[in-house]
Amino acid sequence: MRRPARLCYLPRMHWVILVACLAGASDAAQPSALTGARTPAAAPSPGTLSDALALEAGGDDAAALQAVEALVLSQPRWELPRMEAARLLLKLGGSMEQAEAHLEVATREAPTNPRAWYLRGLIWEERGNPMQAARAYETAVQHRGSYEEARFRLGGLWVSLGDLLKAELHYRYLARAKPEWVQVRLQLADVLEKQERLLDAETELLAARSFQPDSPLVLRRLADFYDRTERPQLAAKVRKSMEPQEKRRMRALKPSRR
Repeated sequence: MRRPARLCYLPRMHWVILVACLAGASDAAQPSALTGARTPAAAPSPGTLSDALALEAGGDDAAALQAVEALVLSQPRWELPRMEAARLLLKLGGSMEQAEAHLEVATREAPTNPRAWYLRGLIWEERGNPMQAARAYETAVQHRGSYEEARFRLGGLWVSLGDLLKAELHYRYLARAKPEWVQVRLQLADVLEKQERLLDAETELLAARSFQPDSPLVLRRLADFYDRTERPQLAAKVRKSMEPQEKRRMRALKPSRR
């Protein structure tokens, strides 16, 4: 006949000690708040460039910059993350030196990429060097003739540097490419007037009015041009068109005899 197995019996105090030991082991598995605070955060793992730009589209520019910087670290010779990092640094008012370092690598790895040169032009403008900026923009349009943003900035820079013919060259290109771009036509008219080509300047101003006939800016520029060219009647006519039109009063109907 089998003897029944003996149950393991521990005094009550032994159970208390055992539970305390188990609880202590459980607590040890969880890092304390102080220990966790001292642990450095892990560097973000690089995702895709599209993911990084999606963060910017969602309004988190700082996270987008962090994401593209992670891509730069993982693929240092890839020019696209470096260009986006430089652009975001410019946007956020970050380090110009860091942005320029990114673009130096980008133009070395992809010397015919027009956007890299455009961004370099922005940095030179930010640093107050219009000639270097113009050279960078000119390089950009050499590699992409239809680079409208670069041409528009070139027009303004060449005006500030006193080269009206180069400014006209870029503004005319844009006026042909986008005839409805009124700001370009106004700038071109100003350049032509400075060259004393008044008929050509008037043509551009009238073209601008044809696209935006109710624009106060366009109408003021046209009226001021007529004043400067001693045609006060035309100036007055243009200003008259800017005045609010009086509402026509409806004639009261006579009561019906029916």
